[in-house]
Amino acid sequence: EARLLEGVESSFAELADMKRIAIDIPIGYGPREADARARDVVGGSSVFSIPEKERFEVPFAEGGGISAQAHALADRIRHVTALAAADKRFREVHPEVCFTAMNDMKRLKFRKKSAGGAFERLGLLRKHGINIDPGTLGAAATIPLDDLLDAAACAWTASRRDAVSLPAPPEIRDGQPVAIWY
Repeated sequence: EARLLEGVESSFAELADMKRIAIDIPIGYGPREADARARDVVGGSSVFSIPEKERFEVPFAEGGGISAQAHALADRIRHVTALAAADKRFREVHPEVCFTAMNDMKRLKFRKKSAGGAFERLGLLRKHGINIDPGTLGAAATIPLDDLLDAAACAWTASRRDAVSLPAPPEIRDGQPVAIWY
């Protein structure tokens, strides 16, 4: 089923009945071995590095040791990292790593925002038992297609009893396991 959770500060209370919560938000601060391993799997352009916690505390400046993308996610990273410290159901995923795993660890042919990329990813989801029916999406039907497919890849990972982590076993940072799961 599709559930649309609103807002950066979600408590995820709507997911109280879930055994695992796979989320496309970095959990933990860097430098992280998980980021390097994920880049090895999918290539460098879709995986950005998460810097040290202190880098998030200063205003963004080019050349400041943090990417614009990571800086823009700072509030979400802080929030989800804190939630994951208290709730072991949370697992960080990178949807492109998940799709690569669904594709027998072969990189996909098309970029995710392209028509070919959407069809390629829909086919992989279908092959792995996730059929997206537009009639059952509810409010989730309003989000961009690539975000919906990414969320479906997260659901695939959350449902896997044999999910794998990068690195394996997870790295421990600030007393917390840090890994990207697929």
